[in-house]
Amino acid sequence: MPAVLALTVVATPGRWEARAVGDSAIRLLVTPRGDDRMTARLCGHLVTRSIAAAAIPFGLPIDTTMPPLAIRLIDGDSVSGMRYLVPGAQGTYRFEGVSRDGSRRVSVRWPITSNPARPIPAGVADSLIEAAVTPNPYMLDSAMRSVRLGTSATQRDLSALPPADSARAVAMPLVRDFPDQPFLLSDACPQATILLPVLARVDQKLRVPVRPGDRIRARALQGEGTVQLSFDEAPPASTPPAAREAIPEASFIASDSGRVTVRVRVQVVPRVQQAEQSLVISVGRTSARRNGGT
Repeated sequence: MPAVLALTVVATPGRWEARAVGDSAIRLLVTPRGDDRMTARLCGHLVTRSIAAAAIPFGLPIDTTMPPLAIRLIDGDSVSGMRYLVPGAQGTYRFEGVSRDGSRRVSVRWPITSNPARPIPAGVADSLIEAAVTPNPYMLDSAMRSVRLGTSATQRDLSALPPADSARAVAMPLVRDFPDQPFLLSDACPQATILLPVLARVDQKLRVPVRPGDRIRARALQGEGTVQLSFDEAPPASTPPAAREAIPEASFIASDSGRVTVRVRVQVVPRVQQAEQSLVISVGRTSARRNGGT
């Protein structure tokens, strides 16, 4: 790990705390992965590859109301996550991630400084912000990619969809305006829940990577009208669904490697229900080895 992150680590069962010499603040924290709202939202970012600041997750306590800047996704051999910079007199580089096997949560806070004689103007490009602070954020990004956690003995099935009554609370708003969305479920995040804007009769498509035997399950919660979920790769139904028949859940078992498409379609009664709605969509991937090798 680069010298800029030279830390003293105190490890207890299930928890690592790392501090710089002479500094009492926790700079790196590794804990068992929980089923909390922030981890769910972090997975929403990683799965959709969205860097919108609509739902920045956190692990270590938040101590500022300053907006996050220069948000980037970071993928390493052991950890995947997102980093951002928090401006101000106590500026920090922040990283929130999960281990590649999904078992642990990783949070990093590292102080950054800029030249007070050369203030960073509001609204400048991320690259100019990154160039103006010390240490260089790209060096810290490299340190995140080089983190090595080893293999955890604790393994859980993380693919279960959240209960309907809590799905909306953990949903990560997806604010990109195009109909084909990457939905990159992985061992780190085999399930994610998003808040997806949908226009009536304009299908949204979620592209999910799969391996042979993987089972994909999808569920939608809608406010008005009906929603129909389907998989483009599934054989046609012997009896096509009626135009306004609700199909809020669907599942599919992949036969080949590649990607499958979850199609989301909303139908409403014109002039009675809103044509544009935001649906809570949960999608989970159960690997072939957990799926009984189907």
